[in-house]
Amino acid sequence: MKTEYYDYKVSKNCLLFEFESVSQFKSIRKLIIYTPSEKVSNMYNLALCDILSNGESCDRNISNNLDMGKVIATVVNSMISFCKAYPNSSIYITGSTPARTRLYNIIISKELLEARRIFEIYGLKGMKREPFIPNRKYDAFLITYLNNKSDESDSQSEKDQI
Repeated sequence: MKTEYYDYKVSKNCLLFEFESVSQFKSIRKLIIYTPSEKVSNMYNLALCDILSNGESCDRNISNNLDMGKVIATVVNSMISFCKAYPNSSIYITGSTPARTRLYNIIISKELLEARRIFEIYGLKGMKREPFIPNRKYDAFLITYLNNKSDESDSQSEKDQI
């Protein structure tokens, strides 16, 4: 993606990415978490969370910080870094609510041509998986990195670590 993204700090194991969403109204600490699946090897769930004032993370907040494009670009950059660290893994994505899953579907549909240069993208409906079809209703998404393609993201070694 060519969209501007936030700088982030990443854990040594590339499973946690922290950044700050900034607008003229407020700053929100965000966390991208990759959690290994307990059922499927080499599959990780991606969660995008706000870090609350008590230090806990929450994936149900509605931020409305008017920077969704930049936040999504940051998530995509974290996915590239994650996939470089775990090249044989898949990323499972679903919204914390049906509305968020629909939003992710819209975003993927809009960015599909660019995204397919970097990732293989599948839509999941129940137990069925198919190559992603724009605007088709899915329950979740499965994404794998195209290792043989180059990308435009910065090398992970250039990012700060948390």
